[in-house]
Amino acid sequence: MTNSKGLTAAEALGFIERTEQNLDAFERTAPKAVAAMGGRDALARRSEGSCIGPMPRLTVEEWCAMSDEYEERRNHGDLAHSHRPHLTRGTTTQ
Repeated sequence: MTNSKGLTAAEALGFIERTEQNLDAFERTAPKAVAAMGGRDALARRSEGSCIGPMPRLTVEEWCAMSDEYEERRNHGDLAHSHRPHLTRGTTTQ
């Protein structure tokens, strides 16, 4: 993907798109934790490339806060199918 001359325009745009998608996912699943870390822009500044795409560098405490918020929201139905908008309760796919 990269070479000694840097990213191509297409590669840079792809990285930006993946970063935006990742930030969207973090905001959907743990908005309070993201806000406590300084918001979306602060999270973006802490992100770096990994084998699964751009990921923020977080402390154990920050990961735990995000995980706890996600689990609490999931347990109370706040995340019901939010990551799969094409599926709704009571329907099946064929």
